[in-house]
Amino acid sequence: MIDNVIAWILENAFLVLFTLSCLLGIVGFVRRANAKKGSVWEPLTFWLLLLFVGFGGIYGFVTHGFMGEIAAKAIGWADSPFQWEVAVANLVFGVLGVLAAFSRSRGFRFATIVGFSVWFWGDAAGHVYQMITADDFAPGNAGTWFWLDVVTPAIMLILHAANRKS
Repeated sequence: MIDNVIAWILENAFLVLFTLSCLLGIVGFVRRANAKKGSVWEPLTFWLLLLFVGFGGIYGFVTHGFMGEIAAKAIGWADSPFQWEVAVANLVFGVLGVLAAFSRSRGFRFATIVGFSVWFWGDAAGHVYQMITADDFAPGNAGTWFWLDVVTPAIMLILHAANRKS
């Protein structure tokens, strides 16, 4: 039983991180709204940057860099030396996500969110292409990973705009 739960969490790590970010962000939203202190959307932005972009990027680095065959299979691809390059790209945004979460610079946060958005929307376009041309509907290509690639950047851009001081 516990093995199945751990396997599910690892296979759905980004969904888990997204959900956890939202739950913690909602708690922070309620606390700030009740205290009438600062932007109520700031906690959600913080947790998405830290957990989803930051820890998710580091998780992607580990899986693509050191478990490339497993990562490729989940996406419906063959393992390749390019896995290392994907791993490093994940690490870059993992580090940026952690740094941006704790940064007070709106510009740095915005740059991180824009870069992340370009990357994830580019991934989503690649997944659509693979669905159409290669009939690749593997869970890592057409499942929750795909929808998170589409939705999360939009949410983060909207949150960044909502966090502007009035």
